[in-house]
Amino acid sequence: MGLMSRVLGTLSAAAIALTMCQAFDLRAAAANKSGVVTADSLNVRSGAGTNNSIITSINEGTSVTIKGEALDASGQKWYKITAGGTTGYVSAWYIDVVSSDSTQSASSNTDNTSAGTAKTTSTTTASTGMSDKEFESYMKSQGFPESYKPMLRELHKDHPNWIFMAQKTGLDWNYVLSEECVLGRSLVPSYALDSWKSMKEGAYDYKTGTWYGLDGSWVQASDEIIAYYLDPRNFLDDTNIFMFENLSYNSKVHNIEGVKAILADTFMKGGFTAPDTGVYYTYAQTFMDAAKQSGVSPYHLAARCRNEQGVSGAPQSLGTTSGYEGYYNFFDVQAFATAKLTAAQMGCKYAMTTNPTYLLPWTNQYKSIVGGSIFLGTGYISKEQDTLYLQKFDVADGGNGYFYHQYMTCIFGQATEAVSLKNAYSDKVLASAMEFKIPVYNNMPETQYYKPGSENNNNNYLKSLSVKGQKLSPTFNKFTQEYTMTVAENVSSIKVSAAVSDKDAKVSGTGNKTLKYGKNTIKLTVTAPSGAKRVYTLTVTRKGSETKTVKGDVSGNSKLDISDALLIMKYSSGNTKLTKAQLTLADYNGDKSVNVIDALSIMKKLSKK
Repeated sequence: MGLMSRVLGTLSAAAIALTMCQAFDLRAAAANKSGVVTADSLNVRSGAGTNNSIITSINEGTSVTIKGEALDASGQKWYKITAGGTTGYVSAWYIDVVSSDSTQSASSNTDNTSAGTAKTTSTTTASTGMSDKEFESYMKSQGFPESYKPMLRELHKDHPNWIFMAQKTGLDWNYVLSEECVLGRSLVPSYALDSWKSMKEGAYDYKTGTWYGLDGSWVQASDEIIAYYLDPRNFLDDTNIFMFENLSYNSKVHNIEGVKAILADTFMKGGFTAPDTGVYYTYAQTFMDAAKQSGVSPYHLAARCRNEQGVSGAPQSLGTTSGYEGYYNFFDVQAFATAKLTAAQMGCKYAMTTNPTYLLPWTNQYKSIVGGSIFLGTGYISKEQDTLYLQKFDVADGGNGYFYHQYMTCIFGQATEAVSLKNAYSDKVLASAMEFKIPVYNNMPETQYYKPGSENNNNNYLKSLSVKGQKLSPTFNKFTQEYTMTVAENVSSIKVSAAVSDKDAKVSGTGNKTLKYGKNTIKLTVTAPSGAKRVYTLTVTRKGSETKTVKGDVSGNSKLDISDALLIMKYSSGNTKLTKAQLTLADYNGDKSVNVIDALSIMKKLSKK
């Protein structure tokens, strides 16, 4: 994180400071260093910048001699190189310096391996100032899936200086989704659409028809809305992308005017007098002080407090929490409801503790904001959770594992704060080299998850499931989706019956089912009134095995012999009867009739043996 912050600071400063259209020569002291091309195909240009003509192209792995460095008009670094007798300029981001004293390499990888499951990799190769062809190569080198690219192309077109990095989590999408859907990990307000609210075990009271409040009036989010907010592809536009912005403090980008813009219509637009010291502060300057001490973006800090406390403030930010008057907790640290205390009371109980590192106890607004910011910086930013997305979804192992270290339970909190962050930036800042880390998962679905919009509920559970004359294992429970049973060899079919829990839900897959020998998989799909689907699976094992039939084996002894020919002759002369199955086997010559010719054909076959 520190390396990227320094790179971003340099790029942003250069982008703001340089107004000339021509490239600015930096130094020739770096002459005669060696480097290797990392792009599939790298253009060599007549000058520093994509507006200069292309001299030639060199391929990945080509060795080059670095003769000097230059900045283009947008502040991006280029190397003057010689390769194969050709001298020209190439983007420094595509050259790995292999013999250098202090020159920064074009890329940096950070790998974190956890419990044999995943590796997180972020490559800091920049995407700024590229032609369309170069940007395509860049996306490929980053490892962005095809489903990300259409949105990234549009973003690059509108914001050519923005830096998009693929954060390769190394985690399986379905595994992450199942972990993020754990009860209590993601919540929505009780007034949310019913399709946003879960009806899983522990989330909904089927006896009273109401949702359980897991944190005050907040209830469990549905799997469908969690999947929507977890899928990064749903937020690759020029506003929501700010949930992927690097949240480290950058003095070249962040300023007090931006903070004021975030706080303008809230109770924090002015100032306050610390009740215990009598000192007056403005909220905007407090957040700037907090940023400098914590290393966290003041825009993020202001947006976070706005989101946590609301525009009018809450008891824990106004110092009026019942039983804890005079204590403050702007970031709602340790603020969760218990059987005896409200979330605000728990937060202020924490505010009463003593810890000089975080300026505790928080007996005034200033100490709460600055101390809470330090807590956020050391507790999250330093743990590689340096984007809003990563603070909601803990999919980066910063030494503390996955999923458990999540700042917010509100499923859409990161999206709300992203809007505030975007609005805080001036046009000049938005035109600079801003850095975005976008997570990529293994085995992602080809298409994006849709956002539930139905006012109807997600009750896609069965009320009952049975098979006539048979017993399910385990005993039916609406929250259990996998069942098994074993039937006798002579059971060639079963009748599956099921009833839905909600009168407006529908179930498919019931009725008579033909069974083959061995395992049979029967799936029943329940569609909730909202359209959400749930699949119940019944695995039926039929005992026995298929008997291999021998053509002509009318006697049933599993072989062709003279007894079969004699039996067919007796049938042809009217001296015996054959079953339908025997008649099928008796038609040895395949003329769809059984007579003495079939018997003679069998004897001819046997005589050859």
